[in-house]
This record gives sequence, C-alpha cells and structure tokens, in this order.
Amino acid sequence: MKRYLVAGMCSMVKVCLYCMRLNLNIAIIEMVQNSTENNALNVTLTTKATRSEIINKEIPRYAWDEETRQMILGAVYYGYSVSALLGGLVTHRLGGKRVNLFSLLSSSILTALIPWSAGVSTDLLIVLRVLDGIAQGLHNPATFSILANWSVPHERSTLVSIAYFGVSFAEVICNPLSGWICSAYKLGGWPLSFYTYSAFGVVTAILWAVLIYEIPDKDPCISRNEVVYLKGFDTEEKNKKRSVPWLSILKSSAVWAVVIAFTSNVFGFYFIITEVPIFMSEVLGFNLKTIGWFMSILGIVECLFCLLSGVCADFFIRREKLTILQARKLFTNLSMGLSAFLLICIGFFQDSAILCLITLILAFGLLGCYTCFTANVLDITKHYSSVIVGIMTCLASCTGFIGPTLFAALLKKKNTHDQWYLMFKIVAGTQLFGLTIFLLFAKAEEQFHSIEENISKQEMKSYNSINDTPVEVVDTKE
Repeated sequence: MKRYLVAGMCSMVKVCLYCMRLNLNIAIIEMVQNSTENNALNVTLTTKATRSEIINKEIPRYAWDEETRQMILGAVYYGYSVSALLGGLVTHRLGGKRVNLFSLLSSSILTALIPWSAGVSTDLLIVLRVLDGIAQGLHNPATFSILANWSVPHERSTLVSIAYFGVSFAEVICNPLSGWICSAYKLGGWPLSFYTYSAFGVVTAILWAVLIYEIPDKDPCISRNEVVYLKGFDTEEKNKKRSVPWLSILKSSAVWAVVIAFTSNVFGFYFIITEVPIFMSEVLGFNLKTIGWFMSILGIVECLFCLLSGVCADFFIRREKLTILQARKLFTNLSMGLSAFLLICIGFFQDSAILCLITLILAFGLLGCYTCFTANVLDITKHYSSVIVGIMTCLASCTGFIGPTLFAALLKKKNTHDQWYLMFKIVAGTQLFGLTIFLLFAKAEEQFHSIEENISKQEMKSYNSINDTPVEVVDTKE
C-alpha cells in the first residue's frame, strides 16, 4: 500500500537529516587537535610509524578550545528552533513534498561543505551549521503535511510512528557508524563521514522526488482502490490552500494541549540523551565504553516502543475498543506518566547502579510512545497541521537550551546523588505537568475551518436569524 511507502520515505528522510546533524558530535573528536600528539611528521617517521599513523597526521586538525567546540555543536539548534515556525508557514503554502525536498538537499549540500569551511575559518563553519539547522527545521512541519494527505483516522498513529522511527534509528546507527568512518584514516578520516552522509542525503532526495506525491490523486503508481479508500476520508479537501486562522489556533485549548505535551516529552528526551551519560560517569562510575553501549541500548528500546505503541493504538481504534481520544490519552499516560514515575523511583535505587540503569532504559523507552499523542495534531486539524507542528517544534527545540542551563546551575560542579535526584524530579514534574494538560484539554475532533467556511456559516446564521425574526406590521391608518 502506497501510504506505508510514503511513511517509510518520511522515516528515511529523518534518518538522513538526523545522521547529518549528529555526525559532528563524533567527528569533532577527530577534528580537534590533541595537544599530546607529536605534530612533526619526521619525528613520527623516526619512530617507525605505521602507514595508518602517517596518513592520520595528514588529516587536518584544529586547535579549538572547549568553548569553541560547544559553540560549533550547538549552532545547528539555533537555526533549527528559528526555522520550525517558518517551516509550518511555508509548507502550508507550498506543500510538504517540495519543502521536504528543499530541506534534504540543502542540508546535504551544507554537510558536504563542512570539511572545507572548517579549513577556511571557524566562523564560517558556525554559519554553515546555523544554516543547516534552518534547513532541517523546515522538515518536521512538512512531514506532517504529507501524512495529513495520506493518512486516515484509524491509521494515523501507525503512520506517524513509522515516520518518526527514523529519529530513533538514526540515534542507534549514527554513533557507531560515524566512529568507524572517522577512524578509517586510509579512506580520508573524519571528512569522509560528512561526504558519506551528504551522498546518502542526495540519493534519498532523488528517491523522494520520484516516488512521493503531495496527494494520492496525483500518484500514477497508486492503486485505484487505495485512492477511493483515502478519498473517503476527505483527502482532497485537505489540500485546498487556506488562510491560517491564527487567532483561533492560538486560542484553542486543544492545540496547546498537544503542544505542551510534546514540549514536556522533548524536555525529558533531551535530558536523558545529554545529561544521563554524565550521571553514569560521575555518579555511577561507569567507563566511556559502557556508557556508549548503554546509550545504544536506549536507542534500540526507544525504536521498539515507538513502533509498537503506534500499531497498538490503531489496533484498539480499529477494533473499537477505544475511541481515538481515549487511545491518545492512554499512550500519553504511558509515555509521560509512567516514565515520570520511573524517573522518581531512581532516587530509591542509589545503592544499585544496575537498577538505576534498568529504570532509565524503561523510562526512555516509554518516552518513545510520544508518536501516539503527537498524531493528535492530525485529529484536530486536517488543514493546518504543518502550522501547528511548526509552533510545537519551535517551542520544544528551546528546551535544548533551557535544560542544560538549568541543570548546570543546579549541579554547581558538585555531582552528588541528591543533586542529580533533584534534576530527575524536575524532569518528572515537567512530564506530569504536560500529561495533566493533555488529559484535561485534548480533543480528537476537527477544530478549525477555513475563513471561507466560517464566512458561509456566518452568512447562513444571519440569514436564519432574519427569517426567524417576526415581521412587525405597521398600521399606516390614523
């Protein structure tokens, strides 16, 4: 069925974009010059260096301090958070296919330019990373625009889960793959990693341009039965260009319910992938190799929860065991409620590192159920999903800056278990807040109509009111 191919291609695009974004986290280790290295090639030769060591010396290295390195790594997220809202507006006008294609091609080109820009100047490298973040920020709203055109109510959870599976899969494969490529000195070392992901992105962009269509009606390869099936759920109506009812969107409690829930979930996600390695090293006492394996396990478990939760949600909806809204709330409870409970429980396991790790694995895996309640965006609006996802992504991305700043202030260079437990409780409290808002205000019915529809309704209301008004007969006789 073509709609599953569409979701699979959305997932493939996400794999490309996330690998291009995450690769620098590994490559920068090789890009930074090690002060203990002997930079004189003739000295290396006199010590009977291997050919691999000699080639390693020829690969460019840079004398970046820690502050510069962090600035380079964080630059992409500044661009990402800024362009998310823009991506929603542009997608609403141009459609998801073209915006996704532009996002992927732009990011691929900018990624290929990173080795060159690093040799020119650090400032140029930072500018390219910001531009890369802007290009990638356009993608998320465009993905939802495509899924809105190709999904039906009882399959939305599954299709969104398939599409977002690419995020989790990229986390699993990127670190080991980038590490292997960067250490392949005979093939070029760290520059090769950027060229590899860039080439992968270009190939995926070509496949996207050839295989994906904005709406099912325009796809020459789709079966007639599937077109009829999708049109039965008002697919064609979704694609009319409409003015954005900003006031209605910003005043809608249903919109803010899913936006706040998603932002709370992302806050916990960023905390685990960025801060937990430090917790494992400085509090639990694990070495770097063990931490690396543990983070890979986290990604694998999240992949499983991401896919299984979407399939299970739609299974309950199709069998009419749960309504759409009940299914959304159930998996929001699992994703954020149960996850928050597990994070709080970590404070009681301070004497057992193994129990801490098992609890973290389950908590992070449950966060992967976010795709089920994220699909609620498609429930409340068929026409403006890209705009709302733009708002949602913009706010959620800000937690990538707020969280580390807050946690740095709390730790104050004293990595005690009590301070870390306070951080876990803050994350759990944020999760519970987002869960509460979603349970109270989430809806699963269409919330918005086009301006033309609203005008028609107003005219009809006025017409009815005129017809219902009794006509007063005036006696003109005196």
